[in-house]
Amino acid sequence: MKNFVSNEIGTLRKILIHSPDSGIGKILPSKFKDWLYDDTVHLPKIRQEYDEYTRLLLHFLDPEKARYVRDFHAKNGIENRNVYKPGKSEYFDSKYVIDVQKLLGDILHSEKAKIRLVSAVCALENCNRLLQNRLENMPPIELAKVFITGLIDEKNEQKFIFPPTPNLVFTRDIGIMLKDHLLLSKSATPARMRESLIAKYIAIFHENLFNDARDKIIEISEDSDFFLEEEAFQREKIITIEGGDVMMIAPNHLIVGCSERTSKSAADGIIHRIFSLPDLEIERISIVQIPEVRAQMHIDTIFTQVRRDTWVMYGGYSEKVALQKQDIKRDYTSYFKTGDKEIRNDQMRILQFEKPTSQPYSPSENYFSKELEGLEDLLEQVSVRDFGVAKNDVKIIYSANNEFPYSEREQWTDSCNLLALKEGVVIGYNRNDKTIEQFQRTGFEIITAKKLLAELEAETRNVADMSDTLILLSSSELSRARGGSHCMSCPLHRDEVS
Repeated sequence: MKNFVSNEIGTLRKILIHSPDSGIGKILPSKFKDWLYDDTVHLPKIRQEYDEYTRLLLHFLDPEKARYVRDFHAKNGIENRNVYKPGKSEYFDSKYVIDVQKLLGDILHSEKAKIRLVSAVCALENCNRLLQNRLENMPPIELAKVFITGLIDEKNEQKFIFPPTPNLVFTRDIGIMLKDHLLLSKSATPARMRESLIAKYIAIFHENLFNDARDKIIEISEDSDFFLEEEAFQREKIITIEGGDVMMIAPNHLIVGCSERTSKSAADGIIHRIFSLPDLEIERISIVQIPEVRAQMHIDTIFTQVRRDTWVMYGGYSEKVALQKQDIKRDYTSYFKTGDKEIRNDQMRILQFEKPTSQPYSPSENYFSKELEGLEDLLEQVSVRDFGVAKNDVKIIYSANNEFPYSEREQWTDSCNLLALKEGVVIGYNRNDKTIEQFQRTGFEIITAKKLLAELEAETRNVADMSDTLILLSSSELSRARGGSHCMSCPLHRDEVS
């Protein structure tokens, strides 16, 4: 099955994930800022919750392997996790639900890839030559684990040789499929640079997964004169991209966020690069510019698509909600004066750029089309223009129904960050009660992952018969890591939406 993604809701067929590794269990409060965490997590519990997620994915994408995992647990107990660990003989090893660590181990069997990646990682992490020699002589499976966890076995104990990669569990951010092309990330923070490096080497060297797409890898880099400019200019013009800010929303429409993690220069580079590739047939690029704040680090923490006519979004960026509040009492505190213009300090801007495929690309051409009124305007446009939905049929489910203070609380725990397994069947967290109520009022079945897994494993329910369902993952620890099911997924193949 070739890699191909042209939308966010078509039936999911192949996905890249990463099960929480031991590095996550060693995060210190003093390193929260450096490692992009807001709390410590309990490793056994977060693994238990993630295993639920993995089993769900297997039931939808690879039923044969789902039965294998079911039978393994029946024989060995639910506490035995070897079935989820790449490198273990019991690992489920699916072709459709694939762990990054498995792919990394695969490419390290190539001596060429191994030597190059060891050199690259050691340069990035400033390792000495003795350690580099040791890494070069490690078995591939062991080396893959070291690259991800930062831990090495030393006299019957594990020691750090470089920092862990605790954010690799959020595989959405390391790359994004744009139809049959792969846009690689360019990390905004040192904590995620090794992830970007690993993703790049997997894309270049994995013989099976990306064999047909090596000439379709997209990387966005700074202009050549960038490196001669002053530091202040470089900070302004640096290119950083993370996959949570990129949505291949429809076959001819790409959404790109400018956020805390994806820079304006990156958005500029993406516009030029995508319009220069006529084979992609992307004719519209929407740039969603949001404030650079931790609570909404990517655009997929603010909205995701559920069905062609249904979305979930955070009302904090709703133009409609803001206008309703102003009708009750005008608020002047969020304004400051700049000449004759009043600019809100929490403003979202949505700019659209369009270029017909038939029109040759020119870097000097102005492809700006228009600025939209707000986020609802964009979501409505996608449903109507890209998917043929009648305007009056478009539905938006707001985080916690915009109730204060629950809307902001539930957005923080990823009420708007949902992964569609197929159109209308999405995975969310069980702790976002008010948002769950809104899904129920909209006509969705609500079922816990635990109950659904029991039914699937007893074969009393078939995934093919499921529609309009919100599946609730256990999330007491997963939510502490600051990412939902959308963040924890890198789709490699989805069906097209007719």
